Amino acid sequence: MPDTSDPPTLLAHLIPQFAHPENVAVEALGHILAQSASARAALAELLRDGGVDVGPVFTVRTQATGESGERPDLQVLDEHGRERTLIEAKFWAGLTDSQPVAYIDRLLRDQPSALLFVAPEARRESLWGELRARVVDADGLEWRPDPAAPGRRAAGVGGGRRLLLTSWTVLLDRMASRAIEAREAAAELDIRQLRGLADRMDERAFLPLRSEELGPEFPRRILGLQALMRAARTRAVADGIADTNGLTISASAAGYGGYLRLADAGAWLGVRYGPWARSWDTPCWLSFYEWSGVLSLGEVRRRLAPLEHAAPPGLMEESDGRPAVAIPLPTGVARDAIIDAVVARLAEIAALLVDDD
Repeated sequence: MPDTSDPPTLLAHLIPQFAHPENVAVEALGHILAQSASARAALAELLRDGGVDVGPVFTVRTQATGESGERPDLQVLDEHGRERTLIEAKFWAGLTDSQPVAYIDRLLRDQPSALLFVAPEARRESLWGELRARVVDADGLEWRPDPAAPGRRAAGVGGGRRLLLTSWTVLLDRMASRAIEAREAAAELDIRQLRGLADRMDERAFLPLRSEELGPEFPRRILGLQALMRAARTRAVADGIADTNGLTISASAAGYGGYLRLADAGAWLGVRYGPWARSWDTPCWLSFYEWSGVLSLGEVRRRLAPLEHAAPPGLMEESDGRPAVAIPLPTGVARDAIIDAVVARLAEIAALLVDDD
């Protein structure tokens, strides 16, 4: 059961298999900033929004080791060759012993300067808490946080030095927007590749646990959704909408559900974890397959064409090109009402599949 989502970019597909993603992301970000004036302008703009004006970004270097052995991912120099910003690019690796205190100590004190962390949005709050704790415990540093702003966190840490945290999404979207305005096509493509890698790593990440997630409600919800899928499949058969003769129910790391014949098409109905985590606010999906005695996928797609322009969730494609439809679930209603809604949606789709006018 492939996930219903946009296919990963080439970088996102290859890097996790052959290299350390964070190292590649650092080099990619450094390359983009070194080659693209619009990307450097976007970085300077983001820093200003965080309360530190370092002027134009002139030079960007990767892995510049300091006197104490600290090695931030990216070093940003101004027109006079002064180190005004250090950037640490994170996915899900932990902080090193040097972070952030040794990096802050390295910053200029008599000029506006910044240490910028870039991390997945889902990690922003937990990482900011770790950074705060280390700064507060360090000798000689201050902690003067700004009010929380969308997409970033910022705090003064003494002198003209500031600690900033933003997400990959915020940084790369801003860089892409500036590259489009400047018509830097090559930079835009590079940024898209890096954004694809960042999105991929975000999808695969283990999110920090919350205490409420460790109670019985979460597993009961998953088991309840599985039971709903079985019941909806059984009801669809009883109502003459679907046929499951010889077809099975299965569970895998990708989801839980069962195959069925819907009108003249081969399909699978069930809970899909990947699309649920990334796409629509529903765990329930109807994916189409092609096997002997059912409509071809091309014909299924043609007959379901009216759904392409329908309000979401409409007709979509799996990563391998197969058609799929998300099935929304009503909230705040009894179990039977949810089953009724799923079966009603299946009936609407079945009507399109048999109506060849």
